[in-house]
Amino acid sequence: MLLYDKITVIDIEATCWEDDKIPHNQEREIIEIGICKLNMSDGSIEDKRSYFVKPYKSEVSEYCTQLTGITAEKLEKEGISFKEACSRIRNRYNSLIRTYSGYGGFDKEIVENQCKELDVKFPFSETYIDLKILISLMKGEKPRGLLKELQARSLEFEGNNHSGADDAYNTAKLLYHVLRK
Repeated sequence: MLLYDKITVIDIEATCWEDDKIPHNQEREIIEIGICKLNMSDGSIEDKRSYFVKPYKSEVSEYCTQLTGITAEKLEKEGISFKEACSRIRNRYNSLIRTYSGYGGFDKEIVENQCKELDVKFPFSETYIDLKILISLMKGEKPRGLLKELQARSLEFEGNNHSGADDAYNTAKLLYHVLRK
């Protein structure tokens, strides 16, 4: 049984490299899970946070640090294992019994893939709203980025772009605007 009072909204930051050129013996893996809950009755957004995840195969590139602000030192100090992050999300957000959403398919896919690879229980329900595709279908237009979609609706981006928690928060704000329209 799913609960429909709130939607869990996520944004994933992953190891990355300039021009998407992944070095030998490295691969894209999750380094931050930004998450919050969107209250569907009034649009309020609660429990915004980031789970920083220690990479197990890859290193955080200088490019990735410039983009996200996440350093290897930060992950060493504040990071937890991917398995622990998933466990905390399931417990704190009741995420197995709530619809979840993100802006695009990347977030869902990378979590699914990393869960399979590491034999970790998937932390979300089977019900996913891809907000990027939903907006494109509603408008009959090619998908645009999160910042452009917010601007098109006169919604201001709050926080830092490529911060998982801030991107999740702004995705939740846009999701509420689109669903309540």
